[in-house]
Amino acid sequence: MTIISEFFSIFFGLFNLTSVFSFFIVVGIISLCCMILNAMASAFQTKKYENFLHFIRSFVPLFSIFMLQSYLLSIDSYTQWLTECNLQVLLWFYFLLMLNERDQVYILTLVATIFFINFNFNRGIHDITPLSLAIAVIGLLVIAVSAFVIQKYSVAIIENKLLFVIAMIVFATSWGLLILPSQELDVLLFIALICKLIVYMTCIHLVNSVGRIQYEALIERINTDFLTQLSSRTAFEKSFDQSFKAAKNKTIQLAFIILDIDNFKLVNDTYGHLIGDAVLKEVSHAIRENIVNYKGAELFRIGGEEFGIILENTDYAEAQKMSLNILKAVNELSVNTDKGTFGVTISIGVAEWHEKDKTKEMFYNRAESYLYFAKNNGKNAVTVDGVIVNR
Repeated sequence: MTIISEFFSIFFGLFNLTSVFSFFIVVGIISLCCMILNAMASAFQTKKYENFLHFIRSFVPLFSIFMLQSYLLSIDSYTQWLTECNLQVLLWFYFLLMLNERDQVYILTLVATIFFINFNFNRGIHDITPLSLAIAVIGLLVIAVSAFVIQKYSVAIIENKLLFVIAMIVFATSWGLLILPSQELDVLLFIALICKLIVYMTCIHLVNSVGRIQYEALIERINTDFLTQLSSRTAFEKSFDQSFKAAKNKTIQLAFIILDIDNFKLVNDTYGHLIGDAVLKEVSHAIRENIVNYKGAELFRIGGEEFGIILENTDYAEAQKMSLNILKAVNELSVNTDKGTFGVTISIGVAEWHEKDKTKEMFYNRAESYLYFAKNNGKNAVTVDGVIVNR
């Protein structure tokens, strides 16, 4: 029997019923861990729980391996147990990529060091050869370095299939080098186990990729307003929070513009909701056309006939200029209906972040108060810092 045919015989022999069942156990463990993490992320959204969540995420691989070990220990055959142990490497690799926590690298290195000591020094000093010890040391070093690289460049590795395969081979081989000398594995079996791991990890990666595409499409739908195709209130809350934190940390200059169509309820009551929808589309288009040349400007429909613009690194002068251009563009709109033609006006409030705005709610409410000032003083106006500037 040639080496190649012997290798394939060993490789295909690894995919028995126990092996397939073990793989589905791993898939179940990954799914369970992800559900727990998502539930915890939803339950602990405030900043004070941030370190706690990082701590939990860092120990997830260890927790998942304990769960897998409780199953593997039930396998009677040592050979079968040994061939399924590389599924632990799969769990480490998966969570290093997906959770991207630096503390995982430290925990992984510590666990690998414990394995190194156990495999090489608990069997008696006479069983250790310089060559086997050197191979194990190389494996330990490669584990630490590869884990660091995988965690640091996880996004690039996930996106690039070649990098993904290379990272997986290096990571799996390093664990093999750590364990191989002590377990006296056949070289062909060692290579076959790595190939098996690649097959299983590729399956998980493909499923994960499909799930990620569906998830991103769902997030895109959630973050996009169906009628106007602008970013939605959900997207606004996230962006507003991030921009406010950046402004508070003095990394950006921040302005916020809030806009509201005047007498919109009257439009719906007089001309119907279809015409009202058409007005929303026309106004959103007019606003969008007047912010395209402003870098760092984000436009959102934040509710009903209300729109918001987050302006990073933009001062009052620029925000005022933009607002006046938007007001002019909206005033030029003309809506034709069976009941006649009518024009559209809009009221605008403009606020720049000040240190007195201790919370994002205070900043938002100040901008909104300027909007109401414009509404209460004849509408069709731009209020900047409490002063109407277009009259």
